[in-house]
Amino acid sequence: MRLTILLGFALFASATSASAAPAVTSLCTTAKAPVEADPKLAAAVEAAFGAVAYDATAADCQYPLKLLRYASADVLLTQDGVPGQDCAQCGALLSAVVIQRLNGAMNPFARFREFAKLGAFGRVADIAPITIDGDDAFAAESERSVDGRRTTSLDFFAFHAGALTDLDPTPPVVIAVDGGKEAPSVKATWFFDPIDKTSLVVDYKIEAKGASRIERAVWRLQGGHLTLSRGKPPPETAR
Repeated sequence: MRLTILLGFALFASATSASAAPAVTSLCTTAKAPVEADPKLAAAVEAAFGAVAYDATAADCQYPLKLLRYASADVLLTQDGVPGQDCAQCGALLSAVVIQRLNGAMNPFARFREFAKLGAFGRVADIAPITIDGDDAFAAESERSVDGRRTTSLDFFAFHAGALTDLDPTPPVVIAVDGGKEAPSVKATWFFDPIDKTSLVVDYKIEAKGASRIERAVWRLQGGHLTLSRGKPPPETAR
Protein backbone atom coordinates (compact mmCIF):
# COMPACT_ATOMS: atom_id res chain seq x y z
CA MET A 1 0.00 0.00 0.00
CA ARG A 2 1.32 3.43 -0.90
CA LEU A 3 1.40 5.50 2.27
CA THR A 4 -0.54 8.70 1.69
CA ILE A 5 -1.26 9.75 5.26
CA LEU A 6 2.13 11.21 6.07
CA LEU A 7 2.82 12.46 2.55
CA GLY A 8 -0.30 14.56 2.70
CA PHE A 9 0.21 15.70 6.26
CA ALA A 10 3.75 16.85 5.52
CA LEU A 11 2.21 19.67 3.48
CA PHE A 12 -0.17 20.68 6.25
CA ALA A 13 1.81 19.91 9.39
CA SER A 14 1.36 23.36 10.87
CA ALA A 15 -2.40 23.01 10.66
CA THR A 16 -2.84 19.38 11.77
CA SER A 17 0.19 18.44 13.85
CA ALA A 18 -0.63 16.89 17.21
CA SER A 19 -0.30 19.04 20.27
CA ALA A 20 1.57 17.76 23.29
CA ALA A 21 -0.39 15.21 25.26
CA PRO A 22 -1.21 16.03 28.89
CA ALA A 23 0.79 14.43 31.69
CA VAL A 24 -1.92 11.84 32.39
CA THR A 25 -4.93 11.13 30.17
CA SER A 26 -8.07 9.63 31.70
CA LEU A 27 -9.66 6.86 29.64
CA CYS A 28 -12.79 4.75 30.19
CA THR A 29 -12.36 2.27 33.02
CA THR A 30 -13.78 -0.55 30.89
CA ALA A 31 -11.08 -0.03 28.23
CA LYS A 32 -8.28 -1.19 30.52
CA ALA A 33 -8.63 -4.95 29.97
CA PRO A 34 -9.00 -4.98 26.14
CA VAL A 35 -6.19 -2.45 25.66
CA GLU A 36 -3.74 -4.26 27.94
CA ALA A 37 -4.62 -7.57 26.23
CA ASP A 38 -3.45 -6.19 22.85
CA PRO A 39 0.24 -5.12 22.92
CA LYS A 40 0.04 -3.18 19.62
CA LEU A 41 -3.07 -1.32 20.74
CA ALA A 42 -1.48 -0.59 24.11
CA ALA A 43 1.65 0.79 22.44
CA ALA A 44 -0.46 3.01 20.20
CA VAL A 45 -2.45 4.32 23.16
CA GLU A 46 0.80 5.17 24.96
CA ALA A 47 2.17 6.90 21.86
CA ALA A 48 -1.03 8.88 21.32
CA PHE A 49 -1.74 9.92 24.90
CA GLY A 50 1.40 9.37 26.95
CA ALA A 51 0.68 8.23 30.49
CA VAL A 52 -2.91 7.05 30.87
CA ALA A 53 -5.20 6.18 33.75
CA TYR A 54 -8.28 4.03 33.23
CA ASP A 55 -10.36 5.95 35.73
CA ALA A 56 -12.97 7.84 33.68
CA THR A 57 -16.58 6.80 34.25
CA ALA A 58 -18.48 9.65 32.57
CA ALA A 59 -20.70 8.72 29.64
CA ASP A 60 -18.41 10.59 27.22
CA CYS A 61 -15.11 9.07 28.44
CA GLN A 62 -12.52 8.30 25.75
CA TYR A 63 -12.42 4.63 24.68
CA PRO A 64 -9.57 3.30 22.48
CA LEU A 65 -11.49 1.40 19.84
CA LYS A 66 -9.21 0.01 17.14
CA LEU A 67 -5.75 0.32 15.61
CA LEU A 68 -5.51 0.52 11.82
CA ARG A 69 -2.11 -0.33 10.38
CA TYR A 70 -0.79 1.17 7.15
CA ALA A 71 2.63 1.06 5.46
CA SER A 72 4.58 3.19 7.92
CA ALA A 73 1.90 4.76 10.09
CA ASP A 74 -0.85 3.61 12.41
CA VAL A 75 -4.22 5.21 13.01
CA LEU A 76 -5.68 4.88 16.49
CA LEU A 77 -9.45 5.22 16.49
CA THR A 78 -11.21 6.21 19.70
CA GLN A 79 -14.82 6.94 20.55
CA ASP A 80 -16.65 8.98 23.13
CA GLY A 81 -18.20 6.53 25.57
CA VAL A 82 -18.17 2.76 25.96
CA PRO A 83 -19.32 0.83 22.84
CA GLY A 84 -22.85 -0.50 23.14
CA GLN A 85 -23.78 1.67 26.12
CA ASP A 86 -25.84 4.38 24.40
CA CYS A 87 -29.40 4.66 23.08
CA ALA A 88 -30.76 2.70 20.12
CA GLN A 89 -30.51 5.66 17.74
CA CYS A 90 -27.24 7.05 19.12
CA GLY A 91 -24.11 6.74 16.99
CA ALA A 92 -20.53 6.38 18.20
CA LEU A 93 -18.64 9.68 18.08
CA LEU A 94 -15.25 8.82 16.55
CA SER A 95 -11.85 10.50 16.73
CA ALA A 96 -8.50 9.52 15.21
CA VAL A 97 -4.80 9.92 15.98
CA VAL A 98 -2.25 9.31 13.21
CA ILE A 99 0.94 7.77 14.63
CA GLN A 100 4.16 7.72 12.60
CA ARG A 101 6.38 4.65 12.91
CA LEU A 102 10.03 5.54 12.31
CA ASN A 103 13.15 3.61 13.37
CA GLY A 104 11.23 1.78 16.07
CA ALA A 105 9.68 4.95 17.52
CA MET A 106 5.99 5.84 17.46
CA ASN A 107 5.14 9.54 17.31
CA PRO A 108 1.67 11.11 17.12
CA PHE A 109 1.56 13.20 13.97
CA ALA A 110 -2.01 14.49 13.61
CA ARG A 111 -5.32 14.34 15.43
CA PHE A 112 -8.87 14.44 14.10
CA ARG A 113 -11.37 15.08 16.87
CA GLU A 114 -14.97 13.88 16.44
CA PHE A 115 -14.73 13.38 12.68
CA ALA A 116 -17.88 11.21 12.42
CA LYS A 117 -20.82 9.80 14.35
CA LEU A 118 -21.74 6.31 13.19
CA GLY A 119 -23.75 3.24 14.10
CA ALA A 120 -26.34 2.66 16.82
CA PHE A 121 -26.25 2.00 20.55
CA GLY A 122 -22.98 3.96 20.52
CA ARG A 123 -21.26 1.19 18.58
CA VAL A 124 -19.68 0.61 15.16
CA ALA A 125 -19.81 -3.02 14.03
CA ASP A 126 -16.41 -3.08 12.30
CA ILE A 127 -13.74 -0.82 10.82
CA ALA A 128 -11.17 -2.05 8.29
CA PRO A 129 -8.22 -0.37 6.52
CA ILE A 130 -8.46 -0.21 2.71
CA THR A 131 -7.04 1.73 -0.25
CA ILE A 132 -9.22 4.04 -2.36
CA ASP A 133 -7.71 5.49 -5.54
CA GLY A 134 -4.22 5.25 -4.05
CA ASP A 135 -5.16 6.89 -0.74
CA ASP A 136 -5.03 5.15 2.62
CA ALA A 137 -8.61 4.83 3.79
CA PHE A 138 -10.97 2.77 5.89
CA ALA A 139 -14.48 1.34 5.71
CA ALA A 140 -16.78 1.50 8.73
CA GLU A 141 -19.61 -1.02 9.01
CA SER A 142 -22.65 -0.01 11.06
CA GLU A 143 -25.74 -1.94 12.09
CA ARG A 144 -29.13 -0.49 12.89
CA SER A 145 -32.42 -2.08 13.91
CA VAL A 146 -35.81 -0.39 13.57
CA ASP A 147 -39.15 -2.16 14.13
CA GLY A 148 -37.52 -5.56 13.80
CA ARG A 149 -35.76 -4.69 10.54
CA ARG A 150 -32.00 -4.93 10.80
CA THR A 151 -29.77 -3.17 8.28
CA THR A 152 -26.01 -3.00 7.81
CA SER A 153 -24.44 -0.08 5.97
CA LEU A 154 -20.96 1.15 5.03
CA ASP A 155 -19.25 4.51 5.40
CA PHE A 156 -15.90 5.33 3.80
CA PHE A 157 -13.17 7.74 4.92
CA ALA A 158 -9.89 8.59 3.16
CA PHE A 159 -6.70 10.42 4.15
CA HIS A 160 -6.07 12.88 1.34
CA ALA A 161 -4.09 16.13 1.10
CA GLY A 162 -3.72 16.45 4.84
CA ALA A 163 -7.37 15.85 5.64
CA LEU A 164 -9.54 12.97 6.78
CA THR A 165 -12.39 13.04 4.27
CA ASP A 166 -15.84 11.52 4.62
CA LEU A 167 -16.58 10.12 1.16
CA ASP A 168 -20.31 10.26 1.98
CA PRO A 169 -21.77 7.67 -0.44
CA THR A 170 -24.94 8.87 -2.18
CA PRO A 171 -27.23 6.98 -1.90
CA PRO A 172 -26.05 5.16 1.25
CA VAL A 173 -24.35 1.79 0.75
CA VAL A 174 -26.56 -0.78 2.49
CA ILE A 175 -24.99 -4.25 2.36
CA ALA A 176 -27.45 -6.31 4.40
CA VAL A 177 -31.12 -6.26 5.29
CA ASP A 178 -32.87 -8.77 7.55
CA GLY A 179 -36.53 -8.12 8.20
CA GLY A 180 -37.43 -11.48 9.67
CA LYS A 181 -38.58 -14.84 8.36
CA GLU A 182 -41.29 -13.63 5.96
CA ALA A 183 -39.63 -10.39 4.84
CA PRO A 184 -37.20 -9.93 1.93
CA SER A 185 -33.52 -10.24 2.80
CA VAL A 186 -30.47 -8.68 1.16
CA LYS A 187 -26.83 -9.72 1.38
CA ALA A 188 -24.12 -7.90 -0.56
CA THR A 189 -20.42 -8.17 -1.28
CA TRP A 190 -18.34 -5.14 -2.27
CA PHE A 191 -14.92 -4.22 -3.64
CA PHE A 192 -13.06 -1.37 -5.29
CA ASP A 193 -12.39 -2.11 -8.95
CA PRO A 194 -8.69 -3.06 -9.35
CA ILE A 195 -8.58 -1.35 -12.76
CA ASP A 196 -10.72 1.73 -12.14
CA LYS A 197 -9.67 2.32 -8.55
CA THR A 198 -12.26 5.07 -8.09
CA SER A 199 -15.17 2.65 -8.50
CA LEU A 200 -16.94 0.90 -5.64
CA VAL A 201 -18.77 -2.19 -6.89
CA VAL A 202 -21.57 -3.70 -4.79
CA ASP A 203 -23.15 -7.03 -5.76
CA TYR A 204 -26.51 -7.78 -4.14
CA LYS A 205 -28.30 -11.05 -3.60
CA ILE A 206 -31.97 -10.51 -2.83
CA GLU A 207 -34.23 -13.26 -1.55
CA ALA A 208 -37.99 -12.70 -1.40
CA LYS A 209 -41.05 -14.97 -1.58
CA GLY A 210 -38.96 -18.08 -2.25
CA ALA A 211 -37.10 -16.53 -5.20
CA SER A 212 -33.70 -14.87 -5.48
CA ARG A 213 -32.09 -12.43 -7.86
CA ILE A 214 -28.71 -10.71 -8.33
CA GLU A 215 -28.20 -6.99 -8.93
CA ARG A 216 -25.15 -4.71 -9.13
CA ALA A 217 -24.62 -1.04 -8.39
CA VAL A 218 -21.47 1.03 -8.87
CA TRP A 219 -20.44 4.20 -7.04
CA ARG A 220 -17.59 6.35 -8.42
CA LEU A 221 -15.35 8.75 -6.51
CA GLN A 222 -16.05 12.22 -7.88
CA GLY A 223 -15.12 15.49 -6.23
CA GLY A 224 -14.26 13.79 -2.95
CA HIS A 225 -17.56 11.88 -2.71
CA LEU A 226 -18.80 8.46 -3.78
CA THR A 227 -21.70 9.00 -6.17
CA LEU A 228 -23.87 6.35 -7.80
CA SER A 229 -22.78 6.02 -11.42
CA ARG A 230 -24.29 2.76 -12.69
CA GLY A 231 -27.20 0.60 -11.66
CA LYS A 232 -28.98 1.28 -8.39
CA PRO A 233 -29.42 -0.36 -4.98
CA PRO A 234 -32.39 -2.75 -4.88
CA PRO A 235 -35.59 -1.24 -3.43
CA GLU A 236 -35.39 -3.71 -0.54
CA THR A 237 -32.48 -1.67 0.87
CA ALA A 238 -34.49 1.56 1.09
CA ARG A 239 -35.05 2.79 4.63
